[in-house]
Amino acid sequence: MAGIKSLLRVLTVLVLAGLTLMTTGCWDRVEIDERGFVIGIAVDLPRNPKAEKRSAKEAPNKPKGKQRYAVTYQYVLPGRLGSSGGGRASSSSSGGEAFLNATSEGDTLYDIDKQETTRISRSPYYEHMKIIIVSDELSKRPGEFSNVLDFFLRTPEMRRSAKVLVSSGEARAALEIHPETEKLTAIYINSITENSKKTGRMLPATKLGDIHEYLLSNRSFAVQRVVGTGGKEAKVVGASIFHSKSNRMIGFLGPEETEGLNLLTGKFHSGMVKAQVDDGLVVFEASTAKRKIIADVSDPHHIRFTIQLQVEGTIGETFKQMDFQKKETLQKTEKAVVQEIERMEKEAIAKLQKRFKTDAIGLGAYLEENYYKVWKPIQSNWDSGDNLFASSEIALQTSVKIRRAGTINRSTRS
Repeated sequence: MAGIKSLLRVLTVLVLAGLTLMTTGCWDRVEIDERGFVIGIAVDLPRNPKAEKRSAKEAPNKPKGKQRYAVTYQYVLPGRLGSSGGGRASSSSSGGEAFLNATSEGDTLYDIDKQETTRISRSPYYEHMKIIIVSDELSKRPGEFSNVLDFFLRTPEMRRSAKVLVSSGEARAALEIHPETEKLTAIYINSITENSKKTGRMLPATKLGDIHEYLLSNRSFAVQRVVGTGGKEAKVVGASIFHSKSNRMIGFLGPEETEGLNLLTGKFHSGMVKAQVDDGLVVFEASTAKRKIIADVSDPHHIRFTIQLQVEGTIGETFKQMDFQKKETLQKTEKAVVQEIERMEKEAIAKLQKRFKTDAIGLGAYLEENYYKVWKPIQSNWDSGDNLFASSEIALQTSVKIRRAGTINRSTRS
């Protein structure tokens, strides 16, 4: 009997011990009001060398990186989000802005992240990060763009869906604007990046995970470009072009060249094409575009590509009296739109082949997927070395179909 009681005591102790382990909760939990929610980050070159000199004086023997960075964090101030208006909250509520921008400098982003904890009461938390902006000056330096992204790719809190942009000028300037339509600048810019479905003059949103894949596959690529105009607005327009071999930004495309690139890559959603028909302008609203690539690889050192494009859309506006019930009017307009589309495509091709010598179109990726035996021996000389991309031929075959003339066929009585 005594043995049974002893056994029961042991079992009771084990059960209680097990329950204790199961009810410990989240040992590493942090209360939500103790987190420093970072929604946007801008990475620039340092403005002055004072911080570097001070750091060297304090610890002259510590390891030093080859490059220093100035990182601006945009923190959310939850208590001010309930105010009216844009980035500036109304004085009748909590007062001040709904965000705080804080800049720190260092030679590693990990070190800069830890510096933030010494000057901000809430340590940086990246779970809700929306945008990462890297300055064009920093992006032009070999390897620095990928060096900056390395920290974010390794951080467990970071989402691979965060948008990555390259700024024209200082990156922090984009986070310092005060938009009228949003309380948080990073949310404002993030919303603009998603408008590519409504215009062809900006790239589809370039996400952190997508860029990681480009870097791993050693392919050239394009990134959305943001222009901080100062004051109350920014613009996301054009494309920054990155070369795979040199691992740096080598230039950018303008709005129309970007629209041509979107058509060439098959990433076109919708856009406007202004065509000259006789002595008047016609605005064509493209709603769909289907792309197909055909390659003649009989000579691997001089590959001939044909990019076929089928575009459909509607007439958005005319500045000329036209009757779209007539077949000849439709055909004349469609021909003019084809010429304008191919002009934008040719300008993008010329800049990529002759000036940048960089395959941001993805023709190398097409060869790798469809003609691997041809691709393998020439891949090291595609857009570097002998640069077979620059000497390849790219022909265009474009067809346009006007599905509707809007809600009217004519705007005036003939």
